[in-house]
Amino acid sequence: MGLRKSCAAAVAALVLGVGSPANRANAYSATGDRLFPATLVLPQIAPGDEFYVNAMTMPLAGGTAGAASRASNFTATYTKTITDRLGIVLDETWTRIDRVGAGSLNGWQNTDTAIKYLAIVDQPHEFLFTVGLDREFGGTGASRAGASASGATTPTVFFGKGLGDLDIGYWRPLAVTGSVGYQIADTHPRPNLVTPGFVVEYSIPYLQSKVQSLDLPEFVRGLTPMTEVLFTIPGGQSFGARTTALVAPGVSYAGEGWELAIEGLVPTSRATGRGVGAIAQFHLSLDFVAPETIGRPLLSAP
Repeated sequence: MGLRKSCAAAVAALVLGVGSPANRANAYSATGDRLFPATLVLPQIAPGDEFYVNAMTMPLAGGTAGAASRASNFTATYTKTITDRLGIVLDETWTRIDRVGAGSLNGWQNTDTAIKYLAIVDQPHEFLFTVGLDREFGGTGASRAGASASGATTPTVFFGKGLGDLDIGYWRPLAVTGSVGYQIADTHPRPNLVTPGFVVEYSIPYLQSKVQSLDLPEFVRGLTPMTEVLFTIPGGQSFGARTTALVAPGVSYAGEGWELAIEGLVPTSRATGRGVGAIAQFHLSLDFVAPETIGRPLLSAP
């Protein structure tokens, strides 16, 4: 997706988110020895065969009777590869908005789809570059839950870069991923938005296998601490929208073909939100659990 909808619906200002064949069995976005874990706030950086669910909750700037005080989202995402480098994304989100002294509102957000193409895979330098196009279909969700009557199209570029090719010792497990999109609204008054974001992550599995095998507890060996940062910036006439920034520190645990992750959601301004929220994700890699059936590209060689 052009921007992760599970955070966008919770914060009113955030209106709106494969490696080489040799690495596909590892299930995550990969290049060379680097496996990039699934992200929670930003979109995944490359096409894949995946199914994942997100649950998030975040306080809003409530306080007066009838004002929204908290939003919670539950998102299901299915991604499917057409070829080893080309894939599609299907996304649906259900939202609950709690209001001060006035009960709650709930409903579905607009249907969201995307297409992604993995343009560059530089294995020696642990680098990926993907281009994508996201489409949100306006009027397909419930306006009472914040779904816009206007749709939007978001061309986006994604990247991932591991530092394992550098001679920097214990810093080699570090990696940076991110994306930059431009969300173009179908109609006014929905604003156009620039949607940049990045992730800094430190892979303990990479540390153990490629740098130094330390005597760590088994659980710790599967952890990747990471921090995501997401911005929205009005592009052109703002129609009341303001620049927002959301910081999401957390940790991911990787199992055999699955990941479980949790992050805090820390707004940096009143325009972003009011109070700290949380987001969790269970991520299943279908190319690991079912490599010969639903985890296989539609146009792959027999």
